[in-house]
Amino acid sequence: MELEEIFRIIIQRKYHILERRLEKYDLVKGQAELLLLIKDNDGITQNELASLINIKDSSMSVRLNKLEKLGYIVREIDEDNLKKKRVYVTIEGRKVSVQCRKILNEFDMLLYKGFTKKEKLQLESSLEKMLKNIRKK
Repeated sequence: MELEEIFRIIIQRKYHILERRLEKYDLVKGQAELLLLIKDNDGITQNELASLINIKDSSMSVRLNKLEKLGYIVREIDEDNLKKKRVYVTIEGRKVSVQCRKILNEFDMLLYKGFTKKEKLQLESSLEKMLKNIRKK
């Protein structure tokens, strides 16, 4: 099997497995990762958050709407700069983020099952080299 096909299958299975595990929180993988990013940077501005994941502020606003609707985050106007909105994780969002981190960690454990620490590091190093190679182009 070619490397490209292996990557495609791994990514498909990852999304399928995580989608099933996250559905009880009404989240998909990207939303769970965004919630964790906000939790780790509680009080970050919406603009800073958009810059961190390299998307437009308007796109970030759309992504945050779902988390806010679910009650996992709140957005508040910055007291020092009324043009900025700060993003905070709610108590419910903190509870869900713990479960999201657990689900993502369990997937990583499944993915690397049977690998030694050395094998895992070698694989990651090889993939990083491949990524570096294509970023040059």
